[in-house]
Amino acid sequence: MNREAINYVKEAEERASQLRRDADDEIKQIKLETAKEIESIQSKLEAELSEYESEQQQIFSTKLDKDQAEMDESADREAERFEQAYQENKQALANRIAEEVVRRYGNR
Repeated sequence: MNREAINYVKEAEERASQLRRDADDEIKQIKLETAKEIESIQSKLEAELSEYESEQQQIFSTKLDKDQAEMDESADREAERFEQAYQENKQALANRIAEEVVRRYGNR
């Protein structure tokens, strides 16, 4: 009976060792799978972020182009308005100078 107890303990120790090895292997496998899954998720997130940045850049670029076109159009209108005011005032100034010359010097 003593021999049976010793054999039983040895078998229990072997089973415990095997369970530890199996558990260690399973832990390693879980860690590998987790690392792969994390890498996959990270890669997917980076791709989505890149796509989002590209979309936002396109939106920003479109808005910037539109704003630039509006500013150019506004500047052209202002330049035209100033040119028109200049031409109108230029003629009015010439007429005023002519009137002043005639008033001062008359028809001599």
